[in-house]
Amino acid sequence: MKDTLLSLLRRAAGALLDLLYPERAACLCCDRALGEDEQDGLCPACVRALERLELRQLQREEQGETEPLPPGIAYVHAAYPYTGQARSLILKLKFERQRPAAVPLARAMAALPAGEEELLVPVPTTRRRLRERGFNQAQVLCSLLAGTWGMPMEEALMREDDRTAQSTLGGQSRRANLTGCMRALTSVSGRRVLLVDDVYTTGSTVAEAARALMEAGAASVGVIVAARTEFDP
Repeated sequence: MKDTLLSLLRRAAGALLDLLYPERAACLCCDRALGEDEQDGLCPACVRALERLELRQLQREEQGETEPLPPGIAYVHAAYPYTGQARSLILKLKFERQRPAAVPLARAMAALPAGEEELLVPVPTTRRRLRERGFNQAQVLCSLLAGTWGMPMEEALMREDDRTAQSTLGGQSRRANLTGCMRALTSVSGRRVLLVDDVYTTGSTVAEAARALMEAGAASVGVIVAARTEFDP
């Protein structure tokens, strides 16, 4: 089943890349020239590097080398550690507006265990960020996963604008900055929700999202991300 889903995602990825980035002559990670048979807009060296990072993250999760989860979160699964080629892809997606970078990230995320969730919900961005970037990177990843898994998706979370950017703050300040900034639609009531985001850092953002979802009646909240910052216990 997993191989079938990944095959479907690869075909969809090729179509999306052709549509959004028709002259992709260079690798999305390293800008190396690509051959005609390259997949996902990546050169062979970057594909191998991402495979190594994927294995590294899997081993860390299996060995429990991740920080304790915030309240309300059933689990967090990440495709990669937030480093190397994985970090490069996320930065290309998030700050250089290269949507095709979402394709290899979503392909790796699709291979992660998803539990028994029944609704995909992207972590929201602010209206200001949406205007600046033109899209919500979590929503782009979420859409690709929804199409691959055949799972319904809903933008059921809203976020206030008048907060300091999380990337400029430390752990305690991140938590204080986000407290009460999200609300969820009541359509999540009684449903098992799978939150989708690009990066998991301190857990402050998903903790606030989980709070809003649970207050709206969600039965449970799991989290899946493209990358997770590494934690030294």
